Amino acid sequence: MTLKEIAEELNVSPSTVSRVLNGCSKNFTVKPELRARILDQVERSGYKPNRVFSSLRSKENSQISFFFYNRELFQSVNPVSDAVNAIGPELMRRGYSFNFQACGSVQNLYYPLPDWKVAGLIVPDVIYPRQLKNVEAAGLPYVVVNGICGKSGSAIMSDELANARMVMEYLYGLGHRRIGYLDGFVPGNHHYSFNERKRGILDFCEEYRLEPLLSEPWKRAPLEIQFDELLKIGISAVVCYNNEIARQLLYFAWRRGIRIPRDLSVVCFNEAPGNQYTIPPLDTLAVPGREMGVTAARVMVEKLHDPESYRGYSVRIPGKLLCRESSGPFAGTIRRYNKATRSAGGAATAKTKPEPEPEPEEK
Repeated sequence: MTLKEIAEELNVSPSTVSRVLNGCSKNFTVKPELRARILDQVERSGYKPNRVFSSLRSKENSQISFFFYNRELFQSVNPVSDAVNAIGPELMRRGYSFNFQACGSVQNLYYPLPDWKVAGLIVPDVIYPRQLKNVEAAGLPYVVVNGICGKSGSAIMSDELANARMVMEYLYGLGHRRIGYLDGFVPGNHHYSFNERKRGILDFCEEYRLEPLLSEPWKRAPLEIQFDELLKIGISAVVCYNNEIARQLLYFAWRRGIRIPRDLSVVCFNEAPGNQYTIPPLDTLAVPGREMGVTAARVMVEKLHDPESYRGYSVRIPGKLLCRESSGPFAGTIRRYNKATRSAGGAATAKTKPEPEPEPEEK
């Protein structure tokens, strides 16, 4: 039922129904009996006001826009989609509505302003604060999820330094001392996690006096070659920047006859639905998507009530280590490796030092 139909049934004007629903009192009065009748009829009819049109007419606004430069951010399972799934219900519970706006690729450009009047913005995966130049100039309250904010905004982030330390402490506790890191470097703009995960691993190596074994010397080579180079320097465990790299690594290891985790332990960042179905199931540091979403909704509401709240402030939330079956206790390093050595079945095998031949017995 529409607002006009409700007004016709009650024999009042649509503007009267609208003002009652919006709680207007300026230059407007209505008898308590009529107000009660209107509210009762609205409840029985199931009428829902259009919040977008209401926000255009009113100075008060309860619309929050999600600004996406990439539709895949909320179409696939990832930390951002997990956060969005948590933000929506939290905003509605606090009396706010939301909408989604795609603003095209802004990896090297500025975010545009929203197409209509909104109270605030939720912006995921911002790489550079300068991208928010227009938003900052307009004075719009905004919260960045899983990215970097500008001077007036707020950022809800995964604590990647803590996450990296968590992974390294886990492998160190299993006895591993030669731990490689495979980040799958490609030229271009990188998410803040790219540098922070590497930094966290380097900090841990420095503190525990471990040799940092990064794939960086071969970063422009294909991922498979980077993996081979790490094997040559005798790693017993490897940390992967994300689950996609880890899945490729499992395949490379299988082709070479390397047994996971008996010969090589593997841990990756970023949980995904398929991680528990790889062979073996991947040990994963899960980024706290839902926790970031709940926190982002709370911070957004606080900023709407007080624009100075959390100004230029970042909230960092550590993730959770999901231990499955791709890592195990240290059992030695792969010292000798020749990727050209292959078994009859087509899989390569690690080349081990041959057993010495027994000396002939004296007669």
